[in-house]
Amino acid sequence: MTVIFLTLIYSLFSAVAVQAVGISVTKATMEYDNVLKGGYAEDVLSVSTDASFNIPISYELLGDIQNWTSVDPDLNAPNATVFISNAKYQPLRIIVKPPADTPTGTYTGSVRLLTGTLNTPGGQYGSQLQAAFMIRITIKVTGTEFMSCSGAGVILKDTEVGSPIEYSMSVFNGGNIRVKPTATIDIWNQDQTKLVSSKQLDFSNQEVLPTVNQVFFNTFSNNLPIGQYWAYVTVLPCGNSALTTFNVYEKGTMVDSGDLIRVDSPSWAKIGDVVPIVATFKNTGSRTVSAKFKGVITSENKIVETLDSEFYDIAPDEVGSINVYFTPKKFGQYIISGRVLYNNKLSFEKSSVINVNEGVEVAAFNWSYVLIIIVIIIIILLLLIRIRRKKHNIRRL
Repeated sequence: MTVIFLTLIYSLFSAVAVQAVGISVTKATMEYDNVLKGGYAEDVLSVSTDASFNIPISYELLGDIQNWTSVDPDLNAPNATVFISNAKYQPLRIIVKPPADTPTGTYTGSVRLLTGTLNTPGGQYGSQLQAAFMIRITIKVTGTEFMSCSGAGVILKDTEVGSPIEYSMSVFNGGNIRVKPTATIDIWNQDQTKLVSSKQLDFSNQEVLPTVNQVFFNTFSNNLPIGQYWAYVTVLPCGNSALTTFNVYEKGTMVDSGDLIRVDSPSWAKIGDVVPIVATFKNTGSRTVSAKFKGVITSENKIVETLDSEFYDIAPDEVGSINVYFTPKKFGQYIISGRVLYNNKLSFEKSSVINVNEGVEVAAFNWSYVLIIIVIIIIILLLLIRIRRKKHNIRRL
């Protein structure tokens, strides 16, 4: 009886605990209006759980729309397990692409989000228990095209005399056809009485898909003197304009700054492996920098190889990864040390260590043996020549 009683108590508390764990989703329904046949539309939601430990999630597509709806990231892709917890939200993009031959009309379906088993490492929950959440989806398919877009978030960054001007802006496509935006930038003097420059930006023919908000950024040349300027930016074909201001400073006024946070490499490697070396660099300045990693690899206090990466553009306040590669040819311990060169400035040095203890070591080519063999061959040839001459002389006698 005692055993039965304790079992019932344990089952009761387990059931209560399981009921407390579930999925939290920011949207229970998603509606896609005026989606063009053969077109594209997307919407974003976030999913989490109140569990304090990591839980894997997957999904099922149900209803009329299951063959032309997808989830990004693909939770069901091989080796692509995504975890959620009460401290980790996972954004999901629900994408619909009705085929070109889809009849006009309203279609419904669902995305069912599923957790993995709710069993903690300590075995708090049953191994077969799962939680689920159903998202209802309605898609209205049309054969009528319409264009609607808007530009926003226009920024022209302060710069120095002779340095490029960095700009960024976002374009939202509210229609159901693809948009290739362009922009015109008219730059005026400080009191906005004189047009000093005009620029036409084509964004390299990039397209903005329906329902997508896309950010564009780039640079253009600058021959403006020192001073404050105003810029009217008109985004086409959207038609809306924005006013912003920026400054051109004296050369050397703006200070680039950055921090080489760390240099990462595998602790252990084999001979012949292509070993990735990643320098993590943060741009702490106010403008984009062009950064590269420069360093050396040493073993037994001797330089084995020099490292010189390609340049990577890293925006202000962003952390970038700079990649180089190394292939060890011998056993031993290798020390990677280096700095990041950014806009003609150098960071502090950081280092990491690679230990190579597996593989087949290729013996170094010893030129001394080659020289000895060559000398021996020459001596033998000389002896053969001398013997032949002696024989020739004897025959003549």
